[in-house]
Amino acid sequence: MMNGLNFYHFMASLFLAFVSLWHTPFAGAQTSAQAKDEFEIFAAEMKDSDGKTKPSSSPSPAPPDAAMVPKAETPPETADEKIERLKKEIRANPKNTALFVSLADEFYKKGDNEKVTLLLWKHVDKIDRAGFILLAKAHEKRKESAEMVRALNLLLGKNEKDPEALTLMGNALQMQKKTQDALENYKKAIEINSRYEPAYNGLIDLYEKRNPPNLYELRILYQDMTEQIGQRPQYLRRLCEINTLDDTYEAAITVCKEALVKDPKTADAHVYLGVAYKATGDDKKAEATLKKAAHDFPKSELAQYHYAKVLEEKKNFVDAMRFFKVGTDADPQAARSWLGLATTSFEIRKYDVSLIAYTKACKLDKKNAAAFRKATTTLRNQRNSQWSEKFENASESCTF
Repeated sequence: MMNGLNFYHFMASLFLAFVSLWHTPFAGAQTSAQAKDEFEIFAAEMKDSDGKTKPSSSPSPAPPDAAMVPKAETPPETADEKIERLKKEIRANPKNTALFVSLADEFYKKGDNEKVTLLLWKHVDKIDRAGFILLAKAHEKRKESAEMVRALNLLLGKNEKDPEALTLMGNALQMQKKTQDALENYKKAIEINSRYEPAYNGLIDLYEKRNPPNLYELRILYQDMTEQIGQRPQYLRRLCEINTLDDTYEAAITVCKEALVKDPKTADAHVYLGVAYKATGDDKKAEATLKKAAHDFPKSELAQYHYAKVLEEKKNFVDAMRFFKVGTDADPQAARSWLGLATTSFEIRKYDVSLIAYTKACKLDKKNAAAFRKATTTLRNQRNSQWSEKFENASESCTF
């Protein structure tokens, strides 16, 4: 028989065993739930009362990083928009004279030169050097030489050694036919700044307008430009041409070759080199050089004309006519190529072509009327009544 102590010990063991058995299935259920992955748990929670999976809404995307979003490009300000902006700034700050000059500059870019002059003269007591230069240029565009002189005198009164102002003054005086005064202003500008190209261009313009052009002075100018500014291809090409036209052929050959080293893709230096070779008696080099120029530069009337003249002198009228024709295509206003086409086609009795070419040549240059009349006389002496009458009527029309 159990005593009291044993009885209580037995009851405690029995109770603990019962509790242990009661907790075992619950713990197994927890272990089973923990064994499922996160997606299975999420899917289970989404089941509706009918056991169907609820549709899931897509998670809201994270807001994009501001640095990663491309910024919309601001369209560039138009000329009219800039003008309106400057007007607003002027209304807000009417004492800022620089704004008036900026506004005038925008008008100048648009070609509204009257607005430029009206605006800047209104504020002429306040504008800076840039404003005076702009004012003079606007008057130059309007061919108002007297107003140019008036504006430039104000600027030169502040600084008589301003090469740009002196050059513009030269331009104004040249417009007024005051050639000597213009020349002195250009020369002053060059003395102040020996690299100031616009002043050289002003002098070049003066010397080229003389009849005949002053080749000696032009040669000196371009030589100075190559020394002071640099051996630019356009300077060397012009020197090549001037020396050829001025019959200084040895110098022409030297500088033409230098020009070709700098720029072999322009026809002029090739042509004048060929002409210089011919003048020095090197006919073989001359013909080869001019032939290559004519073939390489079909759009150069100069190249076509000079090679055609070589062929014409060799009595190769058929080929000469062909190159003269290409010359008229390259420059329809070139009277010399039309005359060459007229004479060569006349030699091979293509009178229809010759008549058209003589008429065109005479229309472009009345000096060609003499050659036209000579051809008419030839036809009359040949008793070619069919063509002599046509040539005579056309030549008379051209003369008068």
